[in-house]
Amino acid sequence: MEKVFDSEYKGAFLPAEFWEGVVQSIYSKAVNLLHPSGILISLVDGSRNMTDYGLAVKDFNSFAHSVSEGSSFLWKNGTVVFHDLVIGMKSASLWSGAVAQFPDYSLESMEACRTVFNDSAKADGLSPVVTGRAGNLYTTAARRILPAAGKITGLEDDVSLDVSPLVGLGVGFTPSGDDFISGALLFEVISGKRVIDKGKIGKNLHKTTAGGRTLLSLALRNSFPSYLLEFAEALKAGAGNPVEIVKKALQHGSTSGSDALSGFFWIAELF
Repeated sequence: MEKVFDSEYKGAFLPAEFWEGVVQSIYSKAVNLLHPSGILISLVDGSRNMTDYGLAVKDFNSFAHSVSEGSSFLWKNGTVVFHDLVIGMKSASLWSGAVAQFPDYSLESMEACRTVFNDSAKADGLSPVVTGRAGNLYTTAARRILPAAGKITGLEDDVSLDVSPLVGLGVGFTPSGDDFISGALLFEVISGKRVIDKGKIGKNLHKTTAGGRTLLSLALRNSFPSYLLEFAEALKAGAGNPVEIVKKALQHGSTSGSDALSGFFWIAELF
């Protein structure tokens, strides 16, 4: 008898067409399916871990214990069909990772966030690029790359920064360089200041992991993971507690939260 699991949320970019594949990886909060395009569709434990390529599954733990890496599935007709279980998504609420521009963000909140970041960012990854602390070999590489990315001398339309050498820099599910770039792109969106050369990033996605490729593919489309949406929202005047939101964001992944906020504050300093 098939087990049936319902979904609470579905990402706005989930594929509608039929496809089949296997489970790429399983983590405590996500089961990742490799799409033929090379991006990952993530079945996650709730809204906190959603992206536009995500599907939040109710009773996630029971589901995750019912599948294994290499398990085959069919994606069809609003369902994900495994051998003896089915995930339905037709009744799930649509979730969007889009961020709206709000260049009137609170400077006071920004400064408060930066102070907390300097005090609390994880020492690993790329945070030393911003905090000035001693780093590691990846920090050293980033410190060579970023000064060569270009300089902003004004707000001319033709100004562009080439941060594509950061793609794939680091280790882990999403390498530090990819998280750093996603944070920088987030600042671009909320500030309305378009200076990063997105075309060069797109041309280098093959150099990173499936997780990093998925993250950057989304960020290039103005789509960000839930924890970065929460952080961005806190920068609006009177919206939440930015200090607590930074601390919460820094706990995301091994160093992903620190790396993403590093990119955010790095580019914010250029203006």
